[in-house]
Amino acid sequence: MYSGYRGAISIIAIFFVLIFTSYIPLYSDESEPKESEGVAEVGKKLFVEKGCIGCHTIGGGKLSGPDLKGVTERREEQWLRRWIKAPDEMVYTDPIAKELLMEYYVPMPNQGLSDDEVEALLKYLKLLDSQDSQNSDKLEETNKGGSEND
Repeated sequence: MYSGYRGAISIIAIFFVLIFTSYIPLYSDESEPKESEGVAEVGKKLFVEKGCIGCHTIGGGKLSGPDLKGVTERREEQWLRRWIKAPDEMVYTDPIAKELLMEYYVPMPNQGLSDDEVEALLKYLKLLDSQDSQNSDKLEETNKGGSEND
């Protein structure tokens, strides 16, 4: 099928295409904040992409995890930062984390978030908590994962 000079060139070309296309995701990390996006917008995107909406709502009630509406008012910021970063460690040492596990029976998974991603999620949750009830449309959109399901 591939013989001679032309066959070798074809194989080398295919090899380089495969190599270059396999590295593209490494250089275009979608979770990194872009200059045009606000940090809270990056947090919103992470909330959906990391699957937080599978266990949590924001103002929509409990699922397999707690409703996060008002969480930045109920918990200290440092506690939230540690919880978002390493829930798998805190569940063994922190009384609140142990209580949450007893209530929901499902441990929150460690998402392997960077410090910047943790900060973006916190900013997003703070922004939602600071908004008044007039912005309930934005909360509903978040609970739906950003899609229009009318």
